[in-house]
Amino acid sequence: MNKRYSIVVIMVLLSLLPSGCRLITGHSTNNQEMIEIAESQKMKVAVENLLNKLDPKALTPEGKIKTYKISKSDLDYNPMGGLMIKIIINDNEDLLLNTTIQEDSTTGEYEETYLSKTKELNDLLTIQ
Repeated sequence: MNKRYSIVVIMVLLSLLPSGCRLITGHSTNNQEMIEIAESQKMKVAVENLLNKLDPKALTPEGKIKTYKISKSDLDYNPMGGLMIKIIINDNEDLLLNTTIQEDSTTGEYEETYLSKTKELNDLLTIQ
């Protein structure tokens, strides 16, 4: 009985192994796709347009926003559509911008559909 039980358990585990591997590799592929989108030229244009809306002199020596970086470890697909990204401003983890970027179905360009800023970033942008 014990030997038979062990064989059944081993067979069940072996039958589940391929689906487990598929699940792991599927997540890895999904993550790589999000990184490729985040590093694309279309995303760069969308993010820089967004930053220029917040700070007309963004990414210039006179601007309050000097640099930005998209956090690759915080990328996620939004269930309602689009890619949720976290943008780190001026290499400061307290200056964060969270947004969802979607592709416009008519123009094919990326645009932000949701935006939230940390208090620190909001304070930086409101200082005259």
